[in-house]
Amino acid sequence: MKIEFLIQNAYAADGSTRAVLNLAGALADTHEVRIVSVFRWLDRAAIAPAHGVKVVSLLDLREGRRPDKQDIRRLTPSRIIPRTQEMSWRYSQLTDDKVEEYLSSTQAQVVVGTSLELAAYVARWGRPRALRLGQLHQLSTVLSPQEQSRAWAGLGRLDAVVVPSADEAEAVTRAGLPGDIAVYAHPDCVPDPRVRPADGRSRVVMAAGRLVPEKRFDLLIQAFAQVAGVRPDWQLRIFGTGPEYGQLRALIAELDMYNHVFLMMEEPRLEAQWAAAAIAAGTSDRESFGLSLAEAMRCGLPVVSTACPGGPQEIVRHEVNGLLTPVNDIDAFAAALLRLIDDEPARVALGRQAREDARAYGPEVSAGRFESVIRMARRTRREGRPAAEVSVSCAVAQSGLINLRLEGVREGRNDLELVLHKRKAARNERPVRIPLLPAEGPFPHLYEALIPSDPGVLAEGRWDVHLDTGDGKPAKVRPGTLDLRGFGPVATGPAYTVVQLPYATESGHLALRTWTRDRHAEATEVWVDGGVMHLRGLLYGSDFGSAEPLLLMRRRGVEESGFWLPGVSSGGADFAFSLPASDLAEHLVSRHELWDLWVGLRHDPVVARLGRFLTDVVDVKSVFGYPTMVVPTGEGQPVMVKPYYTAGTELSVRVSEKAD
Repeated sequence: MKIEFLIQNAYAADGSTRAVLNLAGALADTHEVRIVSVFRWLDRAAIAPAHGVKVVSLLDLREGRRPDKQDIRRLTPSRIIPRTQEMSWRYSQLTDDKVEEYLSSTQAQVVVGTSLELAAYVARWGRPRALRLGQLHQLSTVLSPQEQSRAWAGLGRLDAVVVPSADEAEAVTRAGLPGDIAVYAHPDCVPDPRVRPADGRSRVVMAAGRLVPEKRFDLLIQAFAQVAGVRPDWQLRIFGTGPEYGQLRALIAELDMYNHVFLMMEEPRLEAQWAAAAIAAGTSDRESFGLSLAEAMRCGLPVVSTACPGGPQEIVRHEVNGLLTPVNDIDAFAAALLRLIDDEPARVALGRQAREDARAYGPEVSAGRFESVIRMARRTRREGRPAAEVSVSCAVAQSGLINLRLEGVREGRNDLELVLHKRKAARNERPVRIPLLPAEGPFPHLYEALIPSDPGVLAEGRWDVHLDTGDGKPAKVRPGTLDLRGFGPVATGPAYTVVQLPYATESGHLALRTWTRDRHAEATEVWVDGGVMHLRGLLYGSDFGSAEPLLLMRRRGVEESGFWLPGVSSGGADFAFSLPASDLAEHLVSRHELWDLWVGLRHDPVVARLGRFLTDVVDVKSVFGYPTMVVPTGEGQPVMVKPYYTAGTELSVRVSEKAD
């Protein structure tokens, strides 16, 4: 799936940018992900995008003679973004033109606007065929009721809105989005830390965030002044930049806390600093999520936070992984800090539980949660549309041949055709036309067609099914009954293997998935036991005879032969392999790698990609999941090894470092 995130500035290091980059990196393992930065002011990004995430920018505003910086359209305000919105000063006629041009041409299946302004752009100019989402990191309570009304009015064509907390989802729903747009809570993604967790023995309380009024760092400094009066060997470090820097510096001087409280400026990645601290602090009046708190918890820190609206009350479990205090209560916050400072065993225990709880925001969980949001949004979109008049039912015979049956045509016709359009077709690939013939039986308005099994007719790929009623404008049809009880290979032999699977797309249309392979290795069983991945399967297009089955592991994206593992076979088409996770861990040369699996015969150069085609499950990647194996390395970080199915239903293995 192609997913694109429209972001204001991918080169910054603020919490919203980190959250988007983290989620994009998590999704890039199994999807084609692109970050579209509307603005670019810097040569290098503060946070490098994850492997597989592409970044493009629309307006280049770096210093020097750059056309965008000198474009006169920058002087004309945006006609889309209300001037009352916080970041409206950044947007102009030039921004409108650049974004409209990009959104009207992108082929992404999911487009996400990651702020109120960008969600309005996606709602207005996102292609109707794409799923259009708004991802809002700012609390609705930041806006006045009048501003909310104007902001929400621009989101009317979105398919869904995603916010970081259940509290915010409830607030936005109460605000009344136009068109009853669905609102989903999706907590921010927090990547796996690459440092050892905190041990709780340091003398540092740490906080991070933009130095703005709603973060209430003034309250934190005043509370810590009480702490320092009792425990002068402790210090407070605040990481961040913002308009309140001068006022906070003056407050530190006024309280004579310059040897205890330090404004540390901004750093893109804070995991090493979190791990070197003992307690994480958050004093906000409101928070959309509380990404810095979740990052601290991933590094093993207990949290002391105000119980403000938004994410902190969902992230922090009082007396379990941290402590919650009333908003705007300096004395209560100071008392909570002193309680953890004076009780090291409790501090360590809360930190250990915080690290465990924060796994809920890890990349794999977050990616799966976002995929669920996409599925729910598509389902809601589909159910909200009027049903098509014509439907096509499918029945798969024992031979694997697909019989299509058309229902709903109001009059007898003899010129009907099904037209199959291949997605991502090459220029010389034409749609396949299949005549519809009157079906046998007492009903006059039923028609049948037979999908051919010749790979020269239907090449491998996904085909959208259209109906041509003779007016020259084929239209998609909705699926009727899909009877897949006879599903299996349509044709198999030494020349090729053909598999054809009819299915209903998430947009509610009928489509056909076809596989055509010279050889195909079907994984019939996969299980993990004691650090070993076991698999059984069948080879189509050949058999093993007296030859030894071999499993080939190839590192994706690298021009190399990989390595082989011998297996067993009865001499027919069956095979079985046992792949120790340690074998892949030993070959790890970077922090994150994907390995593809192939099956072959000894002394035979032809190999077959291992996959799972012969199942009536369309979304194999989401349905068939396997546990992660953790391989100790003796020195350095342990290695995680996880089998998974790709979007193309082929079996691969993800290998990556894991923090302690």
